[in-house]
Amino acid sequence: MTYAVAALVDLDDYIASERAQGQLWARGQLRRADQAVQAASGRAGATCRAEPPEEWLVLLTGADPELLMSDAAELAEDLRARIVRETALTATVSLGSPALGHTAAERQARLANDYKLVLGGDRVITAEPYRGRAITPPVRIEQELTRRVRAGDRNGAAGLLAGWVDRCAAEPDADPRTLRNWLIGQLLFVVDVVNGSRLADGSTDWVATCARLPIEDIITVGDIHERSYLHIWLRQTLDRLLPPPPRRDILALAEAYLAAHYTDPGVRLATVAEAVSASPFYISHLFAEERRTTFLRHLTGLRLRHARRLLSTSTLPVDVIAAQTGYPTAKALRGAFRRHVGCSPTEYRKTRSRT
Repeated sequence: MTYAVAALVDLDDYIASERAQGQLWARGQLRRADQAVQAASGRAGATCRAEPPEEWLVLLTGADPELLMSDAAELAEDLRARIVRETALTATVSLGSPALGHTAAERQARLANDYKLVLGGDRVITAEPYRGRAITPPVRIEQELTRRVRAGDRNGAAGLLAGWVDRCAAEPDADPRTLRNWLIGQLLFVVDVVNGSRLADGSTDWVATCARLPIEDIITVGDIHERSYLHIWLRQTLDRLLPPPPRRDILALAEAYLAAHYTDPGVRLATVAEAVSASPFYISHLFAEERRTTFLRHLTGLRLRHARRLLSTSTLPVDVIAAQTGYPTAKALRGAFRRHVGCSPTEYRKTRSRT
């Protein structure tokens, strides 16, 4: 009798990394990972099949299920180590139980890989049965979620849901199926808040409500086994569910974000655009058309206004003032001062002390 054990190799956070680093970088990493997986599989006498975009199914066969499982566990650790060594990524390797037939072995490995949603990546996962215990979410977020949804704060709502998912996944008895059920419940709640349709007796019109979240979208979440991609999916789903704010509201949101974050040296046009769910080009266009200025001039104005106030009312050194007004160095603050004020910070302070 011949048994089979499947190892499913799944690159961690591949979609998120591709978005951050670009397709060219991601494809290069994928090629390196493929070479690593093929080499480890060949060395162990296993067969390997690529499962695009970022998975491989590795199969070991043998007559002794215990020895086979031991060999599979050793191979899984080797696969992880090779990918870490030869790429800039990590991987999760999910092992199924010994089974009669390749199809059954693959099914067991995929069931194990589903637990990546609650356990996280960069590990070896062995097959775990769904416990099916009745548990409740550790915290309820409906009140705050309602506030953000009604304010049209798509990023805030997505961030709140993503953090809630992470907290729920950390619960000791959480399993992927329960986590998805909780999330679907929250999404239906969001749809109900957005839609607001009621029947004559005051109850929710679920026919109209569910039309805003097609069943295809709900089914999609069942295929997601990685939280970084789940966070991306949540943002995309809320972008569809919540209408974009009017253009003047977008400009007001951008200005409010800058007013709260201009002391951060890392603030960029792209940062603000992401925070208010608009494109960088559109934000630049709004500043030019509505304020007759540029994004950078507006940001510089906020920083220099704060710097002038500190120079006039305190004895703080210039390097400390630079750090408190969003400039990475005193040199950067001095350069901005000379370009826009016409003198150095020290000279400005002297003139203010004489008046």
